[in-house]
Amino acid sequence: MSHKPAHLLLVDDDPGLLKLLGLRLTSEGYSVVTAESGAEGLRVLNREKVDLVISDLRMDEMDGMQLFAEIQKVQPGMPVIILTAHGSIPDAVAATQQGVFSFLTKPVDKDALYQAIDDALEQSAPATDERWREAIVTRSPLMLRLLEQARLVAQSDVSV
Repeated sequence: MSHKPAHLLLVDDDPGLLKLLGLRLTSEGYSVVTAESGAEGLRVLNREKVDLVISDLRMDEMDGMQLFAEIQKVQPGMPVIILTAHGSIPDAVAATQQGVFSFLTKPVDKDALYQAIDDALEQSAPATDERWREAIVTRSPLMLRLLEQARLVAQSDVSV
């Protein structure tokens, strides 16, 4: 199975599972960084550009839903997939209503996980066309240069 190159953050308080999942995703062509707590995951997000977060639901101190809420404060729209060994339909419904991209139960089926990752990345990919400029009416060369600079900066993880 071929996947788009993407940088994934895995958050789980089980180091063994974290390592296993990291190896599996790396072998599929993804770049992976791991964190053993929600707080550590937030620190990683502050220093690295990540395309997607995969988090365990039940962790000490900060669970997966609390982590999701914190991520949305600093990076709205960041796709998050929640994994849990204790999944229930009400938990899954609540998570997706709050904006979690996918809610999968452990042991997670690898094909279902890969599909969820690919779907999340596809849905969150920035539009490469110029539709965003249609509403801006200008012919000023200076404004056109500024809009082009804004487009380039918007695609990076640089603070302005």
